Amino acid sequence: MTSMPPMPECRISLSDFVDFVTRSGMPKLTKVRQLKHRGEYHAYSDFYRGIREAIIAAHADNRGKESIGPAALSTLEEDKRRHHYEALIAAYSRWWGRKELVWSEPQQAVRRFDGFHLKVNPELGLSIAGEPHLIKLHFKEAPLSKRYSEVLACIMYESFPVPPAAKVAILDVRRRKLHSLSPTPKLSALVAGELAAFSAMWARA
Repeated sequence: MTSMPPMPECRISLSDFVDFVTRSGMPKLTKVRQLKHRGEYHAYSDFYRGIREAIIAAHADNRGKESIGPAALSTLEEDKRRHHYEALIAAYSRWWGRKELVWSEPQQAVRRFDGFHLKVNPELGLSIAGEPHLIKLHFKEAPLSKRYSEVLACIMYESFPVPPAAKVAILDVRRRKLHSLSPTPKLSALVAGELAAFSAMWARA
Protein backbone atom coordinates (compact mmCIF):
# COMPACT_ATOMS: atom_id res chain seq x y z
CA MET A 1 0.00 0.00 0.00
CA THR A 2 1.55 3.27 -1.09
CA SER A 3 1.38 6.27 1.17
CA MET A 4 -0.10 9.54 0.01
CA PRO A 5 2.43 12.29 -0.70
CA PRO A 6 2.36 15.11 1.83
CA MET A 7 0.21 18.10 0.95
CA PRO A 8 2.25 21.12 -0.13
CA GLU A 9 2.46 23.90 2.42
CA CYS A 10 -0.06 26.66 1.78
CA ARG A 11 0.47 30.36 2.35
CA ILE A 12 -2.22 32.06 4.42
CA SER A 13 -2.51 35.83 4.31
CA LEU A 14 -2.72 37.94 7.42
CA SER A 15 -6.27 38.95 6.47
CA ASP A 16 -7.24 35.27 6.10
CA PHE A 17 -6.03 34.52 9.61
CA VAL A 18 -7.64 37.57 11.22
CA ASP A 19 -10.94 36.60 9.54
CA PHE A 20 -10.57 33.26 11.33
CA VAL A 21 -9.84 34.89 14.69
CA THR A 22 -12.89 37.15 14.56
CA ARG A 23 -15.27 34.24 13.98
CA SER A 24 -16.62 31.91 16.65
CA GLY A 25 -17.83 28.32 16.78
CA MET A 26 -18.35 26.32 13.58
CA PRO A 27 -17.63 29.29 11.26
CA LYS A 28 -14.00 29.02 12.40
CA LEU A 29 -13.74 25.46 11.08
CA THR A 30 -15.59 26.45 7.91
CA LYS A 31 -13.02 29.21 7.30
CA VAL A 32 -10.11 26.79 7.76
CA ARG A 33 -11.66 24.30 5.36
CA GLN A 34 -12.19 27.02 2.76
CA LEU A 35 -8.57 28.11 3.02
CA LYS A 36 -7.13 24.60 2.96
CA HIS A 37 -9.12 23.44 -0.05
CA ARG A 38 -9.32 26.59 -2.16
CA GLY A 39 -6.53 25.40 -4.44
CA GLU A 40 -3.60 27.29 -5.89
CA TYR A 41 -3.56 31.07 -5.98
CA HIS A 42 -4.81 32.64 -9.19
CA ALA A 43 -4.59 36.38 -9.81
CA TYR A 44 -8.15 36.58 -11.15
CA SER A 45 -9.53 35.15 -7.90
CA ASP A 46 -7.90 37.90 -5.82
CA PHE A 47 -10.71 40.47 -5.96
CA TYR A 48 -8.67 43.50 -4.92
CA ARG A 49 -5.32 42.62 -6.49
CA GLY A 50 -5.55 45.22 -9.26
CA ILE A 51 -6.32 48.17 -6.99
CA ARG A 52 -3.82 47.00 -4.37
CA GLU A 53 -0.96 46.78 -6.86
CA ALA A 54 -1.91 50.11 -8.46
CA ILE A 55 -1.75 51.87 -5.09
CA ILE A 56 1.60 50.29 -4.23
CA ALA A 57 3.08 51.24 -7.62
CA ALA A 58 1.80 54.81 -7.32
CA HIS A 59 4.00 55.24 -4.24
CA ALA A 60 6.89 52.85 -4.88
CA ASP A 61 7.47 54.08 -8.45
CA ASN A 62 6.61 57.70 -7.66
CA ARG A 63 3.80 57.70 -10.25
CA GLY A 64 1.41 59.87 -8.27
CA LYS A 65 -2.22 59.35 -7.33
CA GLU A 66 -3.42 60.10 -10.88
CA SER A 67 -1.89 56.79 -12.00
CA ILE A 68 -4.04 54.63 -9.69
CA GLY A 69 -7.26 54.73 -11.72
CA PRO A 70 -5.85 53.80 -15.15
CA ALA A 71 -3.56 51.14 -13.69
CA ALA A 72 -6.27 49.50 -11.56
CA LEU A 73 -9.04 49.60 -14.17
CA SER A 74 -6.75 48.17 -16.87
CA THR A 75 -6.59 44.91 -14.88
CA LEU A 76 -10.34 44.29 -15.07
CA GLU A 77 -11.70 41.65 -17.41
CA GLU A 78 -15.30 41.81 -16.21
CA ASP A 79 -17.66 44.56 -15.12
CA LYS A 80 -18.61 43.19 -11.70
CA ARG A 81 -15.55 44.71 -10.04
CA ARG A 82 -15.68 48.08 -11.79
CA HIS A 83 -17.98 49.96 -9.40
CA HIS A 84 -15.98 48.65 -6.43
CA TYR A 85 -12.72 49.75 -8.01
CA GLU A 86 -14.06 53.16 -9.01
CA ALA A 87 -15.25 53.80 -5.45
CA LEU A 88 -11.91 52.69 -3.99
CA ILE A 89 -9.88 54.75 -6.47
CA ALA A 90 -11.86 57.87 -5.61
CA ALA A 91 -11.66 57.20 -1.86
CA TYR A 92 -7.91 56.55 -1.83
CA SER A 93 -7.21 59.61 -3.98
CA ARG A 94 -9.24 61.75 -1.58
CA TRP A 95 -7.42 60.29 1.42
CA TRP A 96 -4.07 61.02 -0.25
CA GLY A 97 -5.16 64.58 -1.03
CA ARG A 98 -2.23 66.94 -0.55
CA LYS A 99 -0.45 64.85 2.06
CA GLU A 100 3.31 64.62 1.83
CA LEU A 101 3.80 60.85 1.46
CA VAL A 102 7.28 59.33 1.11
CA TRP A 103 7.65 55.65 0.21
CA SER A 104 9.84 53.09 1.96
CA GLU A 105 9.80 49.32 1.45
CA PRO A 106 7.50 47.85 4.14
CA GLN A 107 8.76 45.14 6.46
CA GLN A 108 7.22 41.71 5.92
CA ALA A 109 7.54 38.29 7.50
CA VAL A 110 6.52 34.68 6.94
CA ARG A 111 5.69 32.65 10.03
CA ARG A 112 5.96 28.90 9.46
CA PHE A 113 3.62 26.35 10.99
CA ASP A 114 2.96 22.68 10.33
CA GLY A 115 1.31 22.56 6.90
CA PHE A 116 0.96 26.29 6.27
CA HIS A 117 2.80 29.59 6.28
CA LEU A 118 1.32 32.83 7.62
CA LYS A 119 2.33 35.80 5.48
CA VAL A 120 2.42 39.04 7.46
CA ASN A 121 2.41 41.67 4.74
CA PRO A 122 1.65 45.36 5.27
CA GLU A 123 1.30 46.77 1.76
CA LEU A 124 2.66 50.27 2.31
CA GLY A 125 5.62 51.83 4.04
CA LEU A 126 4.85 55.55 4.06
CA SER A 127 6.21 58.53 5.87
CA ILE A 128 3.22 60.81 6.49
CA ALA A 129 4.24 64.36 7.32
CA GLY A 130 7.57 62.96 8.49
CA GLU A 131 6.14 60.09 10.60
CA PRO A 132 6.92 56.55 9.35
CA HIS A 133 3.96 54.16 9.04
CA LEU A 134 3.56 50.48 8.18
CA ILE A 135 0.11 50.32 6.63
CA LYS A 136 -2.26 47.44 5.93
CA LEU A 137 -5.00 48.27 3.43
CA HIS A 138 -8.63 47.38 4.17
CA PHE A 139 -10.77 47.37 1.02
CA LYS A 140 -13.89 45.50 2.13
CA GLU A 141 -17.30 47.13 2.35
CA ALA A 142 -17.73 46.21 6.01
CA PRO A 143 -16.06 48.78 8.29
CA LEU A 144 -13.15 47.71 10.45
CA SER A 145 -14.07 46.29 13.83
CA LYS A 146 -11.99 47.11 16.87
CA ARG A 147 -11.15 43.44 17.45
CA TYR A 148 -10.09 42.89 13.83
CA SER A 149 -7.79 45.93 13.98
CA GLU A 150 -6.25 45.03 17.33
CA VAL A 151 -5.55 41.40 16.41
CA LEU A 152 -4.04 42.39 13.07
CA ALA A 153 -1.81 44.98 14.73
CA CYS A 154 -0.76 42.52 17.45
CA ILE A 155 0.42 40.01 14.85
CA MET A 156 2.32 42.67 12.93
CA TYR A 157 4.11 43.92 16.05
CA GLU A 158 5.05 40.35 17.00
CA SER A 159 6.22 39.29 13.53
CA PHE A 160 9.03 41.76 12.89
CA PRO A 161 10.84 44.54 14.74
CA VAL A 162 8.83 47.72 14.29
CA PRO A 163 11.14 50.77 14.65
CA PRO A 164 10.34 52.79 17.79
CA ALA A 165 9.39 55.86 15.76
CA ALA A 166 7.15 53.94 13.35
CA LYS A 167 3.41 53.41 13.64
CA VAL A 168 1.49 50.29 12.64
CA ALA A 169 -1.73 51.34 10.95
CA ILE A 170 -4.71 50.08 8.97
CA LEU A 171 -6.26 52.25 6.30
CA ASP A 172 -10.01 51.73 5.89
CA VAL A 173 -9.91 52.86 2.27
CA ARG A 174 -13.65 53.24 1.61
CA ARG A 175 -14.07 55.47 4.65
CA ARG A 176 -10.70 57.22 4.18
CA LYS A 177 -9.81 56.54 7.82
CA LEU A 178 -6.29 55.71 8.96
CA HIS A 179 -6.26 53.78 12.26
CA SER A 180 -2.89 54.01 14.05
CA LEU A 181 -2.50 51.13 16.48
CA SER A 182 -0.27 50.70 19.52
CA PRO A 183 1.20 47.36 20.66
CA THR A 184 -1.31 45.27 22.61
CA PRO A 185 0.65 42.79 24.76
CA LYS A 186 -2.58 41.63 26.44
CA LEU A 187 -3.63 40.07 23.12
CA SER A 188 -0.48 37.96 22.74
CA ALA A 189 -1.98 35.03 24.63
CA LEU A 190 -5.16 35.22 22.54
CA VAL A 191 -3.19 35.25 19.27
CA ALA A 192 -1.04 32.32 20.42
CA GLY A 193 -4.16 30.37 21.31
CA GLU A 194 -5.83 31.15 17.99
CA LEU A 195 -2.72 30.06 16.09
CA ALA A 196 -2.75 26.77 18.00
CA ALA A 197 -6.46 26.32 17.27
CA PHE A 198 -5.97 27.13 13.58
CA SER A 199 -3.12 24.60 13.35
CA ALA A 200 -5.19 21.89 15.03
CA MET A 201 -8.16 22.48 12.73
CA TRP A 202 -5.89 22.70 9.68
CA ALA A 203 -4.46 19.25 10.43
CA ARG A 204 -7.96 17.73 10.54
CA ALA A 205 -9.92 19.83 8.04
